[in-house]
Amino acid sequence: MSKSNLKTRFLLIDDDTDDRELFCEALATVDPVIVCEQATDGAEALGRLRNKEISEPDIIFLDINMPVMNGWQFLTKLKNDEAYKHIPVIMYSTSSNVKDRRIADEMGALCFVTKPHAFRLLQNILDVVVTHVTKKSLKEICPEVSALSV
Repeated sequence: MSKSNLKTRFLLIDDDTDDRELFCEALATVDPVIVCEQATDGAEALGRLRNKEISEPDIIFLDINMPVMNGWQFLTKLKNDEAYKHIPVIMYSTSSNVKDRRIADEMGALCFVTKPHAFRLLQNILDVVVTHVTKKSLKEICPEVSALSV
């Protein structure tokens, strides 16, 4: 049974095809009704949002290291755009660097999640995110996800 009333939309911005496929596959096991949009870099994502090729997502998962426009550049543009600055962003990277976590926080990201190696952990993380996105309790996401990753 779906946790979402209306179609919940996730946008994953990541240049790694395998990571994108794995993410959307895990999301579908958590809630098959959720739309999992994908973009390969920040420039593509921004262009598709502005051109209305994709509907505004409820949440964005954003990788840091990508060609064309990296995650930091995308986050800066998104948070400076009146039309999109309210969209919550979770930095989603292989990095576990404390400095990256601090920068993400300072730039207005909701939180920073290190990409898990285990599919089951990814499902658990996405389950937490889906639950709180649909309940509009975004502030609960980061503490619960952090507790899972320990």
